[in-house]
Amino acid sequence: MPAARDIVVIGGGHNGLVTAFYLARAGLTPLVLERRDLVGGAAVTEEFYPGFKCPVLAHWSGPLRPEIVHDMRLDGREIQMLYPDPVVFAPAPDGRGLLLYSDAAKSAQEIARFCQKDARNYVEFERALAQMAGVLSHVLSITPPSIDHPSANDLWNLLKAGRGFRSLGKKEMFRLLRWGPMAVADLVAEWFDTELVRAVVAARGVFGTALGPWSAGSAAVLLLRAATDAHPAGTASFPRGGMGALTQAMADAARRAGAEVRTGAEVAQIAVKDGAVTGVVLADGEEIAAKAVVSGADPRRTFLRLLDPVHLEPDFVVKMQHYRCPGTTAKVNLALASLPAFKALSDASPGALARFGRARFGRARQVKRR
Repeated sequence: MPAARDIVVIGGGHNGLVTAFYLARAGLTPLVLERRDLVGGAAVTEEFYPGFKCPVLAHWSGPLRPEIVHDMRLDGREIQMLYPDPVVFAPAPDGRGLLLYSDAAKSAQEIARFCQKDARNYVEFERALAQMAGVLSHVLSITPPSIDHPSANDLWNLLKAGRGFRSLGKKEMFRLLRWGPMAVADLVAEWFDTELVRAVVAARGVFGTALGPWSAGSAAVLLLRAATDAHPAGTASFPRGGMGALTQAMADAARRAGAEVRTGAEVAQIAVKDGAVTGVVLADGEEIAAKAVVSGADPRRTFLRLLDPVHLEPDFVVKMQHYRCPGTTAKVNLALASLPAFKALSDASPGALARFGRARFGRARQVKRR
């Protein structure tokens, strides 16, 4: 039987690939096992209709942490990222449309066509989010502390987070504490009078979640997303070649660092002996010994299907059985003969139609040709 691997990573999505990269860079020899014949998970580029390729699931990458971009050489050396501007187009039922840009002042000019007060508040709202972003970004970068038995490192990280919180000042500290539990609909209503502006900003607090704009805590979702990008409506970034190009570059980076990536390898079971993980068993019966296993699957699948629950504490099993992780989004990909005409864009600022078309649909044609 071959020697045990240092670590097996279940799943070749972007999380698994980044994990494998850093494990390999630390001197370990991780093995990534991906069920499908291509890596990427939800971030893949596939041909969904003859002659048309696109990111069939996740369609934009969002802001990547700068250190990950640098370490994995995703900053133009291995992949080209496209940053369209304007970043958001929101049509209204009355035929008008709103365009928001990466520059707050430019966005304010567009909003001013609807409401001067909202235009001023938009700039102030982005400033407040940017000030909070430093504190929230630090919180997102640390390992979650153990609640029952915090280590010295846990306490040190919490202390640094507390110092960062105090550095916000009384006004912003109060804002952060008050905004977190709020419904995002209430939060945007405090800042904006125009329904279209409210809807665009509030959407960032519910997209990809099982929440609605009136759900308590949905404002916290917006704040957490603002931790890496303080623009109220967010920004968009797309890799040339679709999301599959980004995850393929991640896989290449992991391999260069020393990781092995296998596709067409479905993990059926996490093996356990004497209370310790000993490796994995593939769907075809192959057994792979490992000193540790990292799962990129969701908690329910990991603990209730891949792992035999008999090895877990009964109260933990009950918690996993009640862990809610339903699907929250659906997507329809359309192959079009020509660019669609948006009536609401005719109301936008001069030149906006051309910029919007180049940023959005010009990219789609590039992906198709690839």
